Amino acid sequence: MKPRLLILGGSHFQLPLIRAAKARGLHVITADYRPDNPGHRLADEYHDVSTTDAEGMLALARRIGIDAVATFASDPALPAVAHTADALGLPGARPAAVERLGDKQAFRDLMRAAGLPTPASRVVTAHEARDLAGLAAELAAAGPRHIVKPVDSCGSKGVTVLDPGAGGLADAVGLALSHSRRQRCIVEQYIDGAQIHGDGYLQDGRLVHHYPGDHVLYTRMGRRIPISTRWPCRHGEAVLADLALQVECLARAAGYTDGPVNIEARVAAAGTVHLIELAPRNGGNHVPVIQQHLTGFDFVHRVLDGAFGIRTDGDADALRRDPGAHYVLHAEHAGRFLGLRLSAAVRPRLLDLCVFRTCGDPVAAYAGSHTTIGVALLAFGTLAERDLYMDDIGHHVQVDVDAAAAALPSTPSADEAPR
Repeated sequence: MKPRLLILGGSHFQLPLIRAAKARGLHVITADYRPDNPGHRLADEYHDVSTTDAEGMLALARRIGIDAVATFASDPALPAVAHTADALGLPGARPAAVERLGDKQAFRDLMRAAGLPTPASRVVTAHEARDLAGLAAELAAAGPRHIVKPVDSCGSKGVTVLDPGAGGLADAVGLALSHSRRQRCIVEQYIDGAQIHGDGYLQDGRLVHHYPGDHVLYTRMGRRIPISTRWPCRHGEAVLADLALQVECLARAAGYTDGPVNIEARVAAAGTVHLIELAPRNGGNHVPVIQQHLTGFDFVHRVLDGAFGIRTDGDADALRRDPGAHYVLHAEHAGRFLGLRLSAAVRPRLLDLCVFRTCGDPVAAYAGSHTTIGVALLAFGTLAERDLYMDDIGHHVQVDVDAAAAALPSTPSADEAPR
């Protein structure tokens, strides 16, 4: 009989794992609450169970019988994957490690305990949000700029940066709580500096591969949402070595020593590295796919190996470091998606163009991963060529939207919202 692999999620971001598992000859079972997700059409079985329903997923796994469980590029699915693997004695991250790295309050507490640079922060519950006068006074005394985000969400959903004197605390807390299943948000000091981002892979607590790039943020309409990453990053070996040491230190403290990590960090003006997030999974927007093209490191097959307890030895960090980028396809305003326009010059640089919408679909203005229309993956011959195109990417890759349809509702682009 074929080994049976349960994959949580069937969205566009899980397709690389589903395809690779099928190519290995595995019996692939997918599960989420979105039967229209494209991955289910490739699977041998599909089951309608939310990826955030840990007990429901464990019950499914016991009923159908599985040999391994995994997900790809999905934060919300991680607790259910860990819970299922732990209960059935299968390889994978343990629930405690997922909780420590996935919950933003637990993450900051872990960083402080590990002695890593950590911004001052305060958790606000739904009950405390009824009276924010005391918190507003604390923030005014603590520093000029703060960021508010749900403790248990991802993809920049519900995130607001509070600028000095601009107000808006109540609205920011309300938005964050609306995206939190646990009805908690965290308010922390905003770290000014350049943001770096990319995937890595841990083996025995050592970062055997990582390739950070410069994270570019979408700043229109007061938002600060990641919209692109350019590889390699601008920072030198000292910053990258410090980043690797912090990642290894925090991962060991969390009890997560083997598997992929998605890294976000900020580099302050003095060169101090501040970890923003360390997720025990690969990045969304096909980050592991573009990084495989640029380096040769195969994240997909490493994730499959890890799910079955197969160890791959060797120092993977001696791979190439080619220049490239990904770019999130998005709408500037709500309406109906009319299609894409690509310049003739950018077409030869496209490795892949993944579009999650069809013409006529309603779309929302870009506000995070839940409003993504697709992603473009690009490779370049030189850094100068990369910057020439990416500095003017809005000219080379254009998303057409019919603004007259702005009142139409839009649908989420992935399977990451709870039922």
